[in-house]
Amino acid sequence: MIEPATFHVITTELVVGSFALAGLCFVLHSLISIQNKESQFVTMMDSTAHIALLFGLLALPFAIASGINSSPSGAHTSPLLANKMLLSTAGGGLALGVLFTRWRMGNDDASRHLHNAFGSISTGCMLLTASLGGTYTRADSLTEFLPFVKESTLLLPAWMSIFVILIILAALIVRQTSTIKHG
Repeated sequence: MIEPATFHVITTELVVGSFALAGLCFVLHSLISIQNKESQFVTMMDSTAHIALLFGLLALPFAIASGINSSPSGAHTSPLLANKMLLSTAGGGLALGVLFTRWRMGNDDASRHLHNAFGSISTGCMLLTASLGGTYTRADSLTEFLPFVKESTLLLPAWMSIFVILIILAALIVRQTSTIKHG
């Protein structure tokens, strides 16, 4: 049987590697499509970015669950671990949104660079999460210039969270009942 800490390392490497490949492909897709839209690399970078993002997204729940199981005291006891949870779920949510938008977008070139930017931001969230893991296990990472990440967790108050949920639900209802054709 594999220990939770070992399984967490394996799944984390899958997530980080997949998201890093996706982020690199998103950036290269934007750069290549600015110069030459008919290049074969444009479609190759687009497909590779989204497949890598999907693979990383599928491995993410295993990394989160094994990370919680491998922590001796649980994720709720340390601001660093809570920030890792927030960043990984934010990166996962952005990745899910990028994949859903790509499925709905088709071949619309007008918003492609914005789409690539959100894919790169989701990659940044995952890479920052991995770097915080290095801070937690080895007290060494690339995030030494971000002391607030280790000492405090930025959370919304309960009333503001409920307010944001209500705004999102209202926007979804208005969008479905609108007579104007959207996207």
